[in-house]
Amino acid sequence: MSSIPGAAWIKSKASQLGVVPSKSLGQNFMTDPHFLSHIASLAPTDSNRVLEVGPGLGSLTLPLLERGFEVKAVELDSRLASALPETIKELFPESLGRFSCLHKDALKLEPEDLKWGEEFSLVSNLPYSVSVPVVLHLLSHFPRLSSFLVLVQKEVGERMCAEKGSKIYGAPTLKLAWYGKAKIVEKVPRTVFWPSPHVDSVLVEFKREATPQELREKTFFLIDKAFSARRKTLKNSLSFLDKSLLEEAGIDLSLRPENLSVKDFKSIAALLS
Repeated sequence: MSSIPGAAWIKSKASQLGVVPSKSLGQNFMTDPHFLSHIASLAPTDSNRVLEVGPGLGSLTLPLLERGFEVKAVELDSRLASALPETIKELFPESLGRFSCLHKDALKLEPEDLKWGEEFSLVSNLPYSVSVPVVLHLLSHFPRLSSFLVLVQKEVGERMCAEKGSKIYGAPTLKLAWYGKAKIVEKVPRTVFWPSPHVDSVLVEFKREATPQELREKTFFLIDKAFSARRKTLKNSLSFLDKSLLEEAGIDLSLRPENLSVKDFKSIAALLS
């Protein structure tokens, strides 16, 4: 493969397919070949298997294939899902044996859809409106998802990686922290997109860690209850729990939920078992 398609090719392909970028589907196509190649170079290498959610016209798919990954793409737009295999065949035919595309909502994706028994990574320019729900769904349903590198709206990325005690630290932060460690890798310029979004973007990297899965449901329940009234102290937001139980877990009842780590919520959940 000699090159990655740029803006002219992307816009021409979209026109051929009658595709106008949809705001409701979060379609902002990436068009800068150099930056796309850069993202592919940052893709996790703990596995050669990559899941890509929302591949669109294949601008990131191609550099991922170029780097030797086996790529399974999941696309909600039926026109794009049908066209993508043809694009791969046209531009990088020797990689067809390492590529497949599934027309499905990523929020409904199940292990039997991928048929991967080994570890894999997620590398995606995620639809911004559903980026956190998609990530949490995949982590919940795919224990073999070991890492990800995703492009998300800047504010969302900051919430995903927020520190305890900050105003943007919340339930999504803690639920992601349950599974492992996330960090912002770098800011992404608006100029690499078509159409150019009205928000800034960042790349977020995540590495999965071992967690006691039997406590997840209770821990997430406690997180949701606490943050449903985040302005209240834990004495009030978790008032349905016995005060002595919280004290046994070493929790200061005068604190607010944003002052607790995921380890603190795990400790409470463990005492409920």
